[in-house]
Amino acid sequence: MANTVNDAPVALERAVTAAIRAGHAWSVRRERPEAWAEIARMTGVIMRACGPGRGPATPAELVAALRRPLGTWLPGCDAAARDLVVLDGDDQLTDATFEIGCDYTAEVLAGQDDPGAGWLPGWRVHRAEQIEKAAFQALLAGGDEEYSRGRRFITEHPAGVLTELVAARSELGLPPLVPYGEIPGERQRDGSWWPCPVCRWPMRVRGAMVRCDFPRHEAVYTVSSAPPSLQPAGGARRASKRRPVDGAVCVDESVWRFIVVPGVVEVRLHDRIAALPGVRAELYPRKDLYDIRVTSAGDGTWEFTLDVKDYASARALARKLEERPIAADHLVLPRYRSDQAGELRRLLPGTGVSTEDQIYRRIRRVASSDGRSR
Repeated sequence: MANTVNDAPVALERAVTAAIRAGHAWSVRRERPEAWAEIARMTGVIMRACGPGRGPATPAELVAALRRPLGTWLPGCDAAARDLVVLDGDDQLTDATFEIGCDYTAEVLAGQDDPGAGWLPGWRVHRAEQIEKAAFQALLAGGDEEYSRGRRFITEHPAGVLTELVAARSELGLPPLVPYGEIPGERQRDGSWWPCPVCRWPMRVRGAMVRCDFPRHEAVYTVSSAPPSLQPAGGARRASKRRPVDGAVCVDESVWRFIVVPGVVEVRLHDRIAALPGVRAELYPRKDLYDIRVTSAGDGTWEFTLDVKDYASARALARKLEERPIAADHLVLPRYRSDQAGELRRLLPGTGVSTEDQIYRRIRRVASSDGRSR
């Protein structure tokens, strides 16, 4: 693939990674004594990125900068990172860090042991492919069908009652997959928690607000008391029913962000295509060589192979695909990333780019034409 994306953004990845690592450390500084050393280390990374006399030069200056858009103080920001504010008014990570920040995960301490690896969230230390490899190690030894069932299981069961999750997994004949832990304190209130109506992972509770950390799921609610219940805020989706915390568990935040969030789109698109007459759709065939493979249900005279990618930054996605091209014939964007299609076609001229709705309509037309010709 031609190198159409400048190499300069690699430095930006390190700087944005450092900014978000510092932001997370600041948000947990009262619980994690090692957070102070992490902020100091990340200040050094930021100073190298900004250059002499530019940008934050002390940990205190860095923390103050994290409350402003990165583009106002970090040189070289692309369009997606420019408006990113890492810390909100309560000194917690903003929702945008979970959506945009994951596009910029890079090694920031090259050639050194990373002291943060033992306590920082996995999504701030490891790339998506590292999280996936660790999560699906048990499935790689099995067959294709088991792999597909296992990935789908995690996407559809990121949280729930532990005994019910174990029973459901056993019924599918699956080995233990990813670890589940207790519902975090910041995702419960008065003994209750609420799953996001889109991804089913526990939503964050902050004061009178309950919301999914992934903004594109449009799940924002106000919570009443005695007993606690949710009311949609603005144009939010209908709220899920509250669940008791006792006996409930959920996957780690990194598994949610790198496996569950993109998996929601992959499973949705697969099921939508699979419902078409005359179509055979496979989810994660050949152990995820593609996300979806679609063929004629009859003689297999036509085929579509799809890879769904959900990045907040089109340039960051193009850069990743230059490093690691997809095997599929079609790069598919979630419908809420449709505005990226034109830029990606320009950045990746040899790659077919469609939104999930566009590729669905194209497959429907091919299947319908195939059916009429029989």
